Amino acid sequence: MVKLAALAVAVISTVAPMVAADNCHTGLNYCGYNLLNIGDYGSQVNGALSDASQPIDNAHIHESIFHCNGGSNGDISWLAYCEGGCLDGGSGNSDYC
Repeated sequence: MVKLAALAVAVISTVAPMVAADNCHTGLNYCGYNLLNIGDYGSQVNGALSDASQPIDNAHIHESIFHCNGGSNGDISWLAYCEGGCLDGGSGNSDYC
């Protein structure tokens, strides 16, 4: 029984990093809604909007475009608010207004 418990712990510790939140890919631009879907970006999106003196409302959170600066935390910076909506560029491509 102890061996089974040890095996379960080993499997969980191996799989856990694979289900952790992702970071953005350095150099790509992301719509706010995509950042929120790929990881724990809520506070970073709000911080980037605040740093750029932008409103922190649902429209600006979801429909702004952010640049992925990279780093261990997937740091971002605000680029623009997409008044006509932010569009998903697809996997491996930048999102755009």
